[in-house]
Amino acid sequence: MQDSSMRPASLTHVVVDLGCGLRKRPGAIGLDIARVPGVDVIANVMRPLPLRDNSADEVQASHIVEHVDDLMAFMGEIWRICKPGALVYLRFPHGTSKYVTWKDPTHKRGVFLGTFEYFDPNTFDGAFWGYYHPARFETVKRRINFNMNADTWQPKRGRRILGSIFDRIANRNERWQYYCERFWGHWVGMEEGHLWLRALKPEPASADEQKGTA
Repeated sequence: MQDSSMRPASLTHVVVDLGCGLRKRPGAIGLDIARVPGVDVIANVMRPLPLRDNSADEVQASHIVEHVDDLMAFMGEIWRICKPGALVYLRFPHGTSKYVTWKDPTHKRGVFLGTFEYFDPNTFDGAFWGYYHPARFETVKRRINFNMNADTWQPKRGRRILGSIFDRIANRNERWQYYCERFWGHWVGMEEGHLWLRALKPEPASADEQKGTA
């Protein structure tokens, strides 16, 4: 689920797809530990990424964050490779569905939209407890879906109807998303979360500025 309106046009627009597997985003640089068609760089995305600082205009990580051992370090690596203002798209099994969260034995955590507020200094959690790591992101857009992969797979009619109802209720605004995550989402099992972030970081110093401070 990509939002093309959020992508600035550029002749040197670098998109990185972490853990891309067989479904790499077209035109992206795909990193994955598996040697499968479409992967450009063989790398364990749970470890430091083999990419330069400030090298990516966009980073995509679909169904990865629930697998990582150290989420703070993982988000720090994403932030490191992002150019200032780079767009980050995260997609993950939503924590209100215990089934999709914990049926996979490789999952390490339940993930919520609210989890990433700790990286956003504009939120309450980010303002008061965002000192755990220097990585900073601004929340651009958020969404919770009742049906996982609903954009690529069509569930049966009954689930589609329920999904349209629950999705509309959950995503009226950020306050309603909070109510879903905090109070009622567990009762119905909202299966997937989507999050768009922008990297907050200063512009890197130019070569002339570096010489001036040498």
